[in-house]
Amino acid sequence: MSSTPSVPPGSVVAAVDADRPAAEVLDAAVELATRTGRRLHLVNATGLGVVPWTPDLLEPQARRLEEVRAGLQQRLTREVTAETVVAGAASALVEASRDAYRVVLGAGRLRPLPAAVLGATTQQVAAHARCPVLVVPRDTELPARGLVVVGVDPDPHAEPALEAAFAEASERGVPLVAVHAWWWEPPDPLAAEPEWAGDWGELADAQHVVLAEMLGGWQERYPDVEVRPRLVRGQAVPVLCDEARDAQLLVVGSRGRGGFAGLLLGSVGTRLLHLAPCPLLVVPSTPRAEDGQHEG
Repeated sequence: MSSTPSVPPGSVVAAVDADRPAAEVLDAAVELATRTGRRLHLVNATGLGVVPWTPDLLEPQARRLEEVRAGLQQRLTREVTAETVVAGAASALVEASRDAYRVVLGAGRLRPLPAAVLGATTQQVAAHARCPVLVVPRDTELPARGLVVVGVDPDPHAEPALEAAFAEASERGVPLVAVHAWWWEPPDPLAAEPEWAGDWGELADAQHVVLAEMLGGWQERYPDVEVRPRLVRGQAVPVLCDEARDAQLLVVGSRGRGGFAGLLLGSVGTRLLHLAPCPLLVVPSTPRAEDGQHEG
């Protein structure tokens, strides 16, 4: 057993708890590997405890992981590989992301740890992974159809998330809902003018222009994708959760200075990771040079 994962380049990596494999995570990983024609690789991280992981302790985990792998192999034509690493879940998955196409994990626990630690695992992987991370809600059935929703931020750091969202919508053959949420403090409730009068209307018009400029180039690159722009005055988390309630995928970026691009740097990102009503794809702000390459 190794302390670092050995991932076949370009594969879909699924985080697996050998003791309690999450069916929704495995289903999402199988669907992604099938749709993209990529290999599926399972990573089971033991965690680091007080008692050293001896071969006698590791053998039962390896046996259970092999049972999971064999079951998934019956659903896929390409080889399914698996490994158990003696490491913390977050560090193992971040390391695996260096060679992976996508990392797939659950929004809930990977191991039976206190809630604060559970949330930290998902957040750390989503914030620090080198490849996009697909976070699958717990105890939910994957939507067979539905739209793809992307959070749009007027910042260069948001470009990789937009690109991934257009590519996902194109592959799935569904429309893309591009949501730009903006928020300022509401006007004085005692003011004589209505809320959207004067400067509020001008601000809304400016945001419409920003959204159109952000989407223009991508619409030319993906002419097959029907784009539905949505400009919503509101706060990021409730707006995106509402827009994605019937979606099959929600896409956001992981870096930036504010708005959607800064999601995973504070409480907003943590809430969205655990409140998103559908699978959430978190895309790093700086794509790797090899991300466009397919495994052999």
